[in-house]
Amino acid sequence: MNVKDILNDTDGCITQRWGSLAKCENSADIIETAHSINLLINEQKTVKTHKQQCSKQFKTATDDPAKVDALKQQMQAISERLKSLDEDRKAKEKHLSACFDATADQPSSMPSLPQQFNQSTTRDEAGSPTQAVTVTLAEDKDATSWDHYVDQHSAASLYHHYGWKGLIENTFNHQSHHFVARNHDQKIVGLLPTTRLKSRLFGGFGVSMPYFNYGGVLADNPSVSTELLKEAARFYQDLGCSHLEVRTTQADLIDWPASTDKVSMIRPLPDTTAELDQQLGSKIRAQIKRAQRENTQTLVGGLELLDQFYDVFATNMRDLGTPVYSKTLFANILSQWPQQATIVVIQLDGQPVATAFLLGHRDMLEIPWASTLKKVNPLSINMLLYWEVLSFAIAQKYQFFDFGRSSKDHNTYRFKRQWGAKPVQHHWYYWLQDEQAMPALKPDNPKFKLAIHVWQQLPVFLTRIIGPFIVKNLP
Repeated sequence: MNVKDILNDTDGCITQRWGSLAKCENSADIIETAHSINLLINEQKTVKTHKQQCSKQFKTATDDPAKVDALKQQMQAISERLKSLDEDRKAKEKHLSACFDATADQPSSMPSLPQQFNQSTTRDEAGSPTQAVTVTLAEDKDATSWDHYVDQHSAASLYHHYGWKGLIENTFNHQSHHFVARNHDQKIVGLLPTTRLKSRLFGGFGVSMPYFNYGGVLADNPSVSTELLKEAARFYQDLGCSHLEVRTTQADLIDWPASTDKVSMIRPLPDTTAELDQQLGSKIRAQIKRAQRENTQTLVGGLELLDQFYDVFATNMRDLGTPVYSKTLFANILSQWPQQATIVVIQLDGQPVATAFLLGHRDMLEIPWASTLKKVNPLSINMLLYWEVLSFAIAQKYQFFDFGRSSKDHNTYRFKRQWGAKPVQHHWYYWLQDEQAMPALKPDNPKFKLAIHVWQQLPVFLTRIIGPFIVKNLP
């Protein structure tokens, strides 16, 4: 944790490190030290301004030796004062950093990560690593046994369930190819869901899983995992695809080129919103209270809130220069996963201005999609949205909140970090046809800058019509 962050929000950094001010034994020392450093910084600014003013006086004193000598003495005294202030500030900053570093390795009383991140996607439970397996394409008749395996595997995500295959095919008109590994007793010992994307613009390739944050292989041991991945690579090679992208959080899965640009931002949740309020720190609390002074109302529900969610979501995606998903995608998710999917809407003066689409799985609530109209940003409505979502997660007894995927050190990463979220590394593996370069289908790719700018100028109604035809080919 850097000193600048601590000085900007001392209370928040303490609660992020220790859980609350009360749990930090030296909180008084930290707060006093931070206050002293800020005073020193302000004094340095004042002395530097005085030095600049003194320097300007030399121009008018060239004919007055006595005045020149006096100014030289004054400049020397100012320089010595600045040096003293700088030494004092550096010493206090070193002490401040030491206060945080001293307990950096102490274990937390909270569980460190959700269940799906704490376990390897290969669980070493079904026989020896050299066990012979047969890998085939799953059929719809395998859905029940497939889901039973997913339910029993500790590293499974919600997106590993077989139902997403039909949802993707019906929503995006892409064909999914799910691979299943069985042992000699025909018992499932591993699986790999994939979807083939095919377009004139981006060519043909496979992804596990497109559109969502998690996917990849689940298996009983590393050898099964390797067989599944190799068979999938052979399959996509035979189809003439350029690559297969496997999205997972497991390191050292297979000896393929890999990208580590992405992380998930995960926050452990306290038992009550009162504890959450204390943990967040004064800066975030002030922003939330700013929004609460407005005429807002929070709605929590499902399909009945879909229109309000989509109106805000489509407008925000246009403003970001991103093609929007079809409303059908969200309707299908809400219909197929009614117990897991929730919509949260913040209304201002009776009109929706901020929305979130949530998906729960086991001990974690995830926010795959969230949007706030930019016109209400000065009111801190987005901060209120996340407060309401976190409060909902606590009320539903989730242990963790997943703020979603981010690129490291980007704006969204820093936004999520201030809420106390910690990064979980993603590993995206690539089988590449003829050793091609790894694909670069990313919004920050310079090739897409012009397209993003043009998209931002389009009417929202038009982006809602043509956006789904574009975004279906962007995984």
